[in-house]
Amino acid sequence: MFSKTRRQLVLLNSAILVLILLVSGLALYTQLRYRLFHEADEAILNTAKTMKNASIDQMLQEDHPEPDADRRTSYFFWDGQGKLIIQYPKHDFTSEEAQRFKDAAAGGALQTVKTGDGRDYLTLGFANASRETAGSFAASHVAYVVVVRNLEEENKMLDSLRMDLVIGCAAGVLFSVLIGFFLAGHALVPIRRSWNKQQQFVADASHELRTPTAVILTRTELLFRHPQHTIEEESQNIALILKESKRMGRLIDDLLTLARTDSNQLQIHTAPVPLHLLLQEITEQFELLAEMRSIQIHSQFQPAEIEGDDNRLRQLFIILLDNALKFTPPNGSIKLTCHNSPHSVRVLVKDSGCGISPDDLPHVFERFYRGDKSRSRTEGGTGLGLSIAEWIVLAHKGTIHVTSQEGSGTEFQLIFPKKL
Repeated sequence: MFSKTRRQLVLLNSAILVLILLVSGLALYTQLRYRLFHEADEAILNTAKTMKNASIDQMLQEDHPEPDADRRTSYFFWDGQGKLIIQYPKHDFTSEEAQRFKDAAAGGALQTVKTGDGRDYLTLGFANASRETAGSFAASHVAYVVVVRNLEEENKMLDSLRMDLVIGCAAGVLFSVLIGFFLAGHALVPIRRSWNKQQQFVADASHELRTPTAVILTRTELLFRHPQHTIEEESQNIALILKESKRMGRLIDDLLTLARTDSNQLQIHTAPVPLHLLLQEITEQFELLAEMRSIQIHSQFQPAEIEGDDNRLRQLFIILLDNALKFTPPNGSIKLTCHNSPHSVRVLVKDSGCGISPDDLPHVFERFYRGDKSRSRTEGGTGLGLSIAEWIVLAHKGTIHVTSQEGSGTEFQLIFPKKL
């Protein structure tokens, strides 16, 4: 399943990266092409402007040297009868090519002409308004002037850029596939981890539900085998069915709570909560159970108030005290304290129970994780309580920290901000 998803992500990432490269390359090519030809247009326009002002007469004098230009600009002078008088530089173009330049420039606008050898030239023509005599040539004989600029360098630069872009895009495709493969694998890590957790969660939930379901089914079948028995005679089976039904109900409630937290459907309804009074009430509820097991509960609460959800906080402390009571042997003790500070409230739940091994300690908040599975199941635990407790603390923007040592008990320290 993940292999197919990875291939799809590689194709998607590669397609996006290639598209970005193509768009960037096209934008670069378009911008450079515009600038190159714009500069060529400006150059030929400036040349024509200068010639209109003063240069034609001087260029037609016999003793005037040929223009020492960049050899990219040529000049053609035509008389009133359409005869080519002279061109600079001399003998660069045939009369047929010169005529093509004149025909293209007849409209007086910039035009591009392609010659027989495949070269591009930019042409601009204008009429000569000067009628003064200069030397052995009469400027009045020049009726029309055509200025031609060679675009070979611009085209070479654009050809080189196109080749670079093609090579760059080809390399980009290869690079995009490689980087896409890496990014897809990296993106699938949390997805694969979540999938594995989900699969484990479903397997654990199915396993936990299978046991009480099997017990209820078996005991119910035993009841039907002896329909003549009284309730008193079948009280043991009925009691076991009731016990497993309650255990299944608690498990379903816990699963529903965690499912709602995962989908953000479970909201925290905040209101001022006097934490010391809430802890006092819960402690009184557990004192009778603790007394029946010869366990002492020592409590010390400073007046403290926080913003929170009263029902969820009550659920949190019931989970912690219930765990402490389950794993504390007779003649043990549980300590519950509440300390107030200017900006937070610290709650401590400490027991003198069997403790948690160092290997199990990092996993205590994982769903369905139980260090001593047989004992936890005997005590009626589902392995979801501490996961729910952690969510409640985090939903109140608090922190929960656990320390434990085998044979010496476990301590949970909770810190809540007074304002959410």
